[in-house]
Amino acid sequence: MGFPSVCYCVILPQPLILVLQLLDFLRHAVLFCLSSLGLAAPPAADDHPAYAPPPDLWALAEAAAPSSSLSLASGPAPAPAAIKARLPAVRYADLKSRRCAAGAAAASTCCAVCLGALEARHRVRELGNCAHAFHKACIDKWVDKGQATCPLCRALLLPADADAGKLPSFSF
Repeated sequence: MGFPSVCYCVILPQPLILVLQLLDFLRHAVLFCLSSLGLAAPPAADDHPAYAPPPDLWALAEAAAPSSSLSLASGPAPAPAAIKARLPAVRYADLKSRRCAAGAAAASTCCAVCLGALEARHRVRELGNCAHAFHKACIDKWVDKGQATCPLCRALLLPADADAGKLPSFSF
């Protein structure tokens, strides 16, 4: 008679698991509120990822690839508001008709961020370098998280400044 060689798992009912998850969420919410008000010391970042300070994503991207094409070596990274201002939101129907008039290939009818369908009434943003289109809300969340590349192909969201890439032209 020895110890059984099989693993026995404790099976908890689903309602009990949900109650425990709710209690854990409430504990984190109360601790976060108290630490925001200065009434309690903030919990350690190891306790929950929500308490960790957000990383500086732009600095990490430049440190990881200082000479790659993803690096923003032309200057400081543009703010999310500046990126959104340079990527206007249009109706998907207008974008689709403009692409058809220009003779471009058929655009994808799916947003690669949320995997939802792009419908004619939806507001979308067309990216500057790769011309991929995404729901306005989806790409705005992407940009707000500090991302500076296309979620689909990883090209930079905005084209480089036209003046920076041109060589001076002289006329004689």
